[in-house]
Amino acid sequence: MLSDYSSIKMALEIKKLEGWFEKQKLMKYLKDNYDNFYMLFDLDNFNFFLGNSSFLYAKDGNDIRGVLLNYYHSSGIKDMWAYGDPSATRELLDSVDRTSSVIHVRAEGNEDSFPDASKIYREYCMINAAPSGSPDRNVEVLSEDMYIQYGKLISQWENTRFVNMSMEEFRNLLGYSTVFGYFAGDKLVSVATLGAIWKGWFVISSVFTDPGYRNRGYVQKLLSAMLHRYSNLDTAILFVNKDNAPAIRAYSKVNFSIYSEDLWVDYGTGLVP
Repeated sequence: MLSDYSSIKMALEIKKLEGWFEKQKLMKYLKDNYDNFYMLFDLDNFNFFLGNSSFLYAKDGNDIRGVLLNYYHSSGIKDMWAYGDPSATRELLDSVDRTSSVIHVRAEGNEDSFPDASKIYREYCMINAAPSGSPDRNVEVLSEDMYIQYGKLISQWENTRFVNMSMEEFRNLLGYSTVFGYFAGDKLVSVATLGAIWKGWFVISSVFTDPGYRNRGYVQKLLSAMLHRYSNLDTAILFVNKDNAPAIRAYSKVNFSIYSEDLWVDYGTGLVP
């Protein structure tokens, strides 16, 4: 006799997203969930046609039950973002190669789904639903010629992709990204990236402060200046390791609050949130 899970699993159909009509159905399924930002952004900007990402979805008849974004980095590491009911997300993740990947999925209902993972962390999706802040003359957008300062600073961030990046890669990153920096005198001490904008939402990512300059309020001033810059938008979003209490306190001081608790599941990358 089949278990309930096996019966559900057999009923679901896993499909690859290939057309515009499917895209609209997935957008409707994912809407209004801030921690689905990257899936919504890639869908709406047609990135599923560009070769660096693909979408799978699980359906039961005409009903969407789950969605999986599989994003391929040039480093060979995959970021997977999954959303849906636990049985659907499990089946979607069972259908892909998890080697050298980080999986992001809602914590509730998925806590016991990854017994073979290298490491599991918990992270918060935090939101600021009314972005506002103050400009600061010590904050500026980093130009491409600041890549050496930027690289030396952020490569101190252990267990991240930045550790093994070359200076040329940092130059390229500043060429296509919007990175804000806080300067104490002439020294770059804190950075944060405008991850992406989707409609009225925007993501702040890669927030890092020089270990020798922490607990001085620099990151709050940096984020406040970014929130001021994008106060015309509706919601700011960021993701943070649940165990990073100092960062959570700093983000709370500029009016971020916890929206959801998610899992960061590592399969052999050694990366941490």
